[in-house]
Amino acid sequence: MKILDKICVTIAIVKTAWIVIFFFTVQLPFEYQRIDFFPYFCIRLFIGLWLTYSVPYHFWKARQAKPVSLPKKTSTGRNCTFCSTSKPSLTSHCRTCDTCIYRRDHHCPWLGQCIGIHNQANFFLFLFNVFLSTVLVLYVEFEFWVENWKTFMEGYDSKLLNSDSMKYSIFTVSITISLHLIMISFIVTYVFLVSGGFSIIDSLLQKEGAKPMSFSIIRKRWNQYLAVRRNDPIIRVLFVPSDRTVRSLNFN
Repeated sequence: MKILDKICVTIAIVKTAWIVIFFFTVQLPFEYQRIDFFPYFCIRLFIGLWLTYSVPYHFWKARQAKPVSLPKKTSTGRNCTFCSTSKPSLTSHCRTCDTCIYRRDHHCPWLGQCIGIHNQANFFLFLFNVFLSTVLVLYVEFEFWVENWKTFMEGYDSKLLNSDSMKYSIFTVSITISLHLIMISFIVTYVFLVSGGFSIIDSLLQKEGAKPMSFSIIRKRWNQYLAVRRNDPIIRVLFVPSDRTVRSLNFN
């Protein structure tokens, strides 16, 4: 599994780097050449730079976060049979990470570690920002893809696109669409799970039944999931990169 983690992390970094390089070296120059409203181009440039920072920031924070320390084994209560810790409620042992994870969601090979309470906020924000990146590349730059499609289908010479750009474009749109669909499925899944107060393991093993649902309860669950600090609006958490790592908990 450790080898699989390394392979997946490498693929994730390469794919992300490819899309970023393509956006700044092919798409934006195309927009700049045909620009009829310069502030609009500046907005796209700013969004691109912001996402270029936000995506690797949350990826790194989620990947480097260490699981919260759990109490040592006790003579009473639940203890883990694999490691020398007690096993509080909602704790699960990961054999790949070889440690117990509080509020363990799943082991993510793309990050190379488990998703739990310690890094769940940065993990979701990473997914959210990757989704926004695919939206930027696919929809905001819609006219770029229209020009590519016309050039490809009708075989005419584009004044703004060369043959090399066309080759890169075909490959980029394929990986971006696949990434876009994957991110939509992840985000929809987590919106459902977090709003309902579940984790993936809870749902798969049916550990928890139906929970009460109301706007205030859902908001509270998201505040807890994203480690929202007091008087810190969720909109700021979503769009301003910040460290959401949970480093310690009181299990007493």
